[in-house]
Amino acid sequence: MRRILAGLLGPDIPAHLRDDFITLAACHMRGQALLVFAGFILSLPLVVLGASPETAPSIAFGLPVIILILAVTGLIVLRKPLDLAAGVTEARRVIASVWRLCLLIAIIGSIWCLGSWASAPAESKLYYPAIMALGALTLAYCLTAVRSVALTTLLITMVPIAIALASTGEVMNLVLAGSQIIAVGFQVFLINRHQNLLFAMTQQQHESAQQARRDPLTDLANRRALMEHFKAHAALGSHIRLMVVDIDRFKAINDRHGHDVGDEVLCAFAELLRIHVRGGICAARLGGEEFALLATAEALDPAIALQLLGEIRGAYMPHGEQITASIGVADGIVTDPADWNGLYGKADRALYRAKNDGRNRVRSHKAEGEADRVGDREPARSRHG
Repeated sequence: MRRILAGLLGPDIPAHLRDDFITLAACHMRGQALLVFAGFILSLPLVVLGASPETAPSIAFGLPVIILILAVTGLIVLRKPLDLAAGVTEARRVIASVWRLCLLIAIIGSIWCLGSWASAPAESKLYYPAIMALGALTLAYCLTAVRSVALTTLLITMVPIAIALASTGEVMNLVLAGSQIIAVGFQVFLINRHQNLLFAMTQQQHESAQQARRDPLTDLANRRALMEHFKAHAALGSHIRLMVVDIDRFKAINDRHGHDVGDEVLCAFAELLRIHVRGGICAARLGGEEFALLATAEALDPAIALQLLGEIRGAYMPHGEQITASIGVADGIVTDPADWNGLYGKADRALYRAKNDGRNRVRSHKAEGEADRVGDREPARSRHG
């Protein structure tokens, strides 16, 4: 019973996936809703043609015209593709718009069905609940991307006529009412199944995006993720600090112990950096034996570099020997993604100096007498070990 109730409530979306799930659902809903509104426009002439002479014109013709207007409005509102750059706000707007339009269509359709059924002659009464059931099930199925919208429209369109049919006590009316309730149950199952599929797609997309931003060997952020982190700071005009950390004489480790052991050393080294990932600090592997720490100047205190050198010297390494590292530090105010070249160039030159001064030390670009302006585009120079 608990599993059944959990299924009726739909998947429990974790907070970190909620926005992505809503955006994906909105994209699906938009495409489905366009089909729904187009389908209503095409089928409404048949509804009018089949109106019972005994039904009041306001119900037989007036209500279908209102539905036609709402369907055309829906096509106009959804004519433009979802602006993914606008984020979850735009997705919520699309969902809310479709919900309002479909809710009105469901209410008006339900009134049309009850009015037509009540006034129709006995030999044609059952046609109207049947027409309504087809329209309601189609509408709900096309809106399965957002469970609340699909269930709301399904209940509004199907439950009132099922109650009305059952209240007559006639066998065929009871049969039709029972059939509609069973159809609603199956539809709820399909809605929840669709929700679970969307959730699975959201999880897969999130995991793929995460993997694309991780270094496959060390599981630290990769250069792409570091650049995204940098761009976010640049958009805010932040004063940031970059520490480029390079393992000393790493080539000798590969030559003496093999690349497999070298990879193990890189992973152990990455764990030392990961300890400092807090307060907005991003730790990344830039490539080879070169790593980086990036954060605001306030979060990434220069003392962390000296602390890190001590941790590296004292750490056990898979090849059984001590290792050291050299660190180049640069900081400045960034306002544009292109400022990365200047900031990295300063840190790289400071690192180059640390290597030349004997390795196992920290050097800052300020110590080299460089100005505190990141916009310098001088390219980084190469180095080995």
